[in-house]
Amino acid sequence: MEEATRLYADFQIKIAGDEIWRPSDLEFLRASITILSNAMGGKENFKQQLGEVLVERTDTGKHLGLAYRGRIQLSRSTPFSAWSVIHELSHAWDAKHHWMLSVLLEKYTGGFTSRLLSRIKKWIPGQWDAGRHGAEQIPGRYGRKPGVNAFGYFYGDKPSGSNWQFNRKEDFAESLVMYCGWGQNNLLSRIAHGRIERYTLPNGERDPLYRIADQWSDYARYFYPPEGDYTQTKRWKFFDELIQGRIQT
Repeated sequence: MEEATRLYADFQIKIAGDEIWRPSDLEFLRASITILSNAMGGKENFKQQLGEVLVERTDTGKHLGLAYRGRIQLSRSTPFSAWSVIHELSHAWDAKHHWMLSVLLEKYTGGFTSRLLSRIKKWIPGQWDAGRHGAEQIPGRYGRKPGVNAFGYFYGDKPSGSNWQFNRKEDFAESLVMYCGWGQNNLLSRIAHGRIERYTLPNGERDPLYRIADQWSDYARYFYPPEGDYTQTKRWKFFDELIQGRIQT
């Protein structure tokens, strides 16, 4: 397919299973990749940083996508979004650097990982916002506080959100998507801004993005940046410096 050939020429994105992809899917994939490429300073830097990446649509189980070094898989049964494409490409970028980019983000933002401290935190009054054995699907019990997750990840600074599955790899991917969408007018921007604006909602209200009710006002101290401006977070500054080559990889 002509679009598949162009994707490889422009971005070193190799399409697997041409017969699965509709022309509109490939056009949307290109639009999504272009957002990341532009944020990274253009096609040449994008190709240098990620190398060749194989993209396929397949059975990904309960996941919208999966990522490995040089390869991402998007769900065949569910329409993919620009957010999921860039999220998985972020993982592929991290994997190409032996998952050390997410380690650098963790350190830059003042975070750390400790399963032991997470287990201890479970017994400190007011510090644990999940059930005894994990998250519960009720307000205030999703596991959003630092260290309250399956990985003992204390995220530091202010991410755009957190839940029971949050760890430094997911933080890296979500933070890069936020960087690509914040303050722009692209396919990511509505969600990027909505993820921050939900922390201005009263406790118990459902957020417009995901229709989840939570204790948004209580969680604002962990996630809402100064003046609601994501560019004031350490995560935004990390990617700005990383892309400009001011952070040694």
